[in-house]
Amino acid sequence: MEHGETRLLVDAGIPSRKGLNRALAEAGRSWDEIDALLVSHLHGDHIHPAAVDCCARHEVPILLHEKNLRPFTRKVLSRAAASGPLRPFDGTEFHVGGILVRPFPVPHDAEGVTCGFVLTARAGGRMVRVTLATDLGTGGNGLFEEFVDSDLILIESNYDPEMLSASIRRDRARVDSDLGHLSNEQAGTFLARVLLESRRPPRAVVLCHLSSDHNTPARAVETVRGILTRYGFGEVPVHAARRDGPSPRFSAL
Repeated sequence: MEHGETRLLVDAGIPSRKGLNRALAEAGRSWDEIDALLVSHLHGDHIHPAAVDCCARHEVPILLHEKNLRPFTRKVLSRAAASGPLRPFDGTEFHVGGILVRPFPVPHDAEGVTCGFVLTARAGGRMVRVTLATDLGTGGNGLFEEFVDSDLILIESNYDPEMLSASIRRDRARVDSDLGHLSNEQAGTFLARVLLESRRPPRAVVLCHLSSDHNTPARAVETVRGILTRYGFGEVPVHAARRDGPSPRFSAL
């Protein structure tokens, strides 16, 4: 996430320093340009000891929920050579440079707390809002309210139910649970409710955390776009984030 001179990296689960450096380079950035690493939760595909090592080498602060500090130390920090400065946050908002960060809890089965984030900044004469959540088992309990009136939405669209049911993986029930992941249909229905409550549509929706086993970008986009079209929001651009490298840049303006 970038605004002005502030660059915020949200999660870093690539399992090697070389891979992390390459991904940043492909995005036109380096660790020396990153102001902070913001950690949503402690599953290994979101924070890896390799990222902690990189933060240590480049003195990049690691921001994580205060309730995740102890398990982070045990599960991640103990496997890293060193660490960047740790800056725990609670449920209140805080600034990283010119970006205001407001964490909110989402239902997921990671140890500690799993967070989504509302990121706001002043641009173009107004406050611009980006909301993201990449691991959540359900969109219930008023969670949609966090996404209302966002200028850019990044939301999980993890699996296609037919592909999941045909899978030989043993964790199918976990994926499909209220503490697992959102399906394409769930993501589309969730987004439709968000847009029905919003005063304006977002500039774009970016579908994230697509399973390589139980989904494809084409299926995710087609399903979500179809649901939004049925609710009268067919003009909202829907994209799928890449799993194997940086996606195109999306503007909230």
